[in-house]
Amino acid sequence: MGYLCTINNWAQGIVPFSMPDKEEPAIGHSSSPLKLLFMSFIKRKISLSTLLVLLAITITSFTAQSQQLSHRKQGTVLEQLEQNSRNNIVDQVINYAYRFRGTPYRYGAMSPRAFDCSGFTSYVFKRFGIDLDRSSRGQIFDGVRVKQKDLQPGDLVFFQGRSGRGGVGHVGIVTKVNEDNTFHFIHSACSSGVTESKNTESYYSRRYVGACRVL
Repeated sequence: MGYLCTINNWAQGIVPFSMPDKEEPAIGHSSSPLKLLFMSFIKRKISLSTLLVLLAITITSFTAQSQQLSHRKQGTVLEQLEQNSRNNIVDQVINYAYRFRGTPYRYGAMSPRAFDCSGFTSYVFKRFGIDLDRSSRGQIFDGVRVKQKDLQPGDLVFFQGRSGRGGVGHVGIVTKVNEDNTFHFIHSACSSGVTESKNTESYYSRRYVGACRVL
């Protein structure tokens, strides 16, 4: 407070102002921003009122930046909570789907006794309150389309049918995604019923159509 009174008196011409006889520190990382600002004001003989105004602006700017950082952190936390919630649901979906491994395939079926491919995915997701179209061709429009490099467990993946021609004819649920973007999926196959396969298998690698996310 004594310094501010002295500066104010000096700015009004009441008393002379002098600096101690010692070398000024070089401007660099060792000098604090406030100290450098103070020294700059002394050299330029800026009035106390101007000094206080600039200090107020500095504090206001710092407060605004702190609030922005706080909002970013809060956003990050909410995003993480949402992701954790999704991961929890996905784990439940996949574990539920695994219960039906070995269930036989039957065209048009959608029960624990037998499934076709879209009947299987519809049955699994319905357990978690998600209603899918009854056909694989319709299910590709039930979610947000995603590229293969962006696949996550729980996504639906689509393939051409046995003829290898035309549009969507088969669907499965992604269970695992590898670092090289290859993936595993569980589905009801004509030959083996509910089973887990890899997209690198020759039959599926040449029939892959796309994917969508419903969770």
